[in-house]
Amino acid sequence: MKPTVKRIADGLGLSPATVSKALSGRQDISEGTKNRVMAYANELGYLKSASVRRRFGVLAVEPDNMEDDQSSFLFNLFMGLQRYAERIDHDVVIVNIDSDMQKHETLDQVAYKNKFHGFFITGIKNTDPYYKQLETVTTPTVVMDIHCANPMVGSVGTNSISGGALAIQHLASLGHRRIGFVNGYKQADISQERLAGYVAALYAQDISYDEKLCFSGDFSMKSGTSAAEYFIKTDATAIYFASDLMALGAIRRFHALGANLPQDFSIVGFDNNPFGMGCTPTLTTIAQDSTALGETACALLDGLAQKIPVRQAKLEPRLIIRESTFSHPNHPRTV
Repeated sequence: MKPTVKRIADGLGLSPATVSKALSGRQDISEGTKNRVMAYANELGYLKSASVRRRFGVLAVEPDNMEDDQSSFLFNLFMGLQRYAERIDHDVVIVNIDSDMQKHETLDQVAYKNKFHGFFITGIKNTDPYYKQLETVTTPTVVMDIHCANPMVGSVGTNSISGGALAIQHLASLGHRRIGFVNGYKQADISQERLAGYVAALYAQDISYDEKLCFSGDFSMKSGTSAAEYFIKTDATAIYFASDLMALGAIRRFHALGANLPQDFSIVGFDNNPFGMGCTPTLTTIAQDSTALGETACALLDGLAQKIPVRQAKLEPRLIIRESTFSHPNHPRTV
């Protein structure tokens, strides 16, 4: 039987008018009723009946301080997702999400209004309204670097534990024992993973963890500048950054402070953004493949839309050695 508004209404004991209002996101319907209607509509396949060709929405949450150097990562991410969608004959629509929209429209309402069969969400923090909704959303959803118990939500990302191991192993092989760490904003799940990767890698190299060598940034270049001002006063000889953008900010500030790089500080970033080849010294980094992440996200989302219970994918990073890392002065290679 084809799912209709009347069938949804009969199944829930509601009037067709109430169901129609709930599906369209009207404000004069309680959130509890809206959630019941959305869940039942998805259970009946109401959205899927609208089109044979699936339509996925990419919800790009606007960051607090978007910088130009972040755009290349997002561009490649979206291109990978679009490429895979075309391969399986699906459509992808990018929607910019601000905080006001998150307060007035639920994810399921956005799905119904735009006829989306699933979402891929980027840039979400654990303080965003949509982060909390991941626990109850009934529309298939894939997010970057967030883990959720909801079976309708999948996660894709780069293995931060492996990334930390690659960075710290490289620096330890150059004789560094006082290795600092600059993390992103605490509101992001990925920051906790990057920190865990750093700490685990230290112990694997028989290096003690020192809280004084950790600095909390926010993934921005400005926070990298602040990190340089902090570490210039410490005994750190190397620093691992949770993003290339913060590493670039630190490199620029270290130069201004009169530090010699990489002799005074060896630096490793995370991302492999193109600007890492244009700074001086060129940036050693933990590379994640943003295009492959996009393709994987789309594959995972398509699987969820088909009720295939594969909910997590972690891609392995690789180390790219450039000029920003150098042997410690007391290392046998330089003594």
